[in-house]
Amino acid sequence: MRQLQQKGLQDSYGLLTEREKEVLQLLAEGKSNKDVAALLNLSNYTVETHRTHIMQKLDSHNTAEIVLYAVRKKIISQRLLLSHPTYSPLGNAPR
Repeated sequence: MRQLQQKGLQDSYGLLTEREKEVLQLLAEGKSNKDVAALLNLSNYTVETHRTHIMQKLDSHNTAEIVLYAVRKKIISQRLLLSHPTYSPLGNAPR
């Protein structure tokens, strides 16, 4: 919250770097850290670091919260989420 006020922002999305926004979108689309690393030509460690920073800046505690944030911000569509082969409305088992 303090970072938002210091930077004059209304939404924590503005705290993310461009790379963090890319990583957020790919993670929210259901890509694994390994997939994101390959797509962006990064190491798995770098992706995990970006993921940690994203979660801190968005005050998220797990991947589900990242996905929910991305849907609410229209970073990804709910239709994309529902069509993902590993999506489960129960959140614990692939379809």
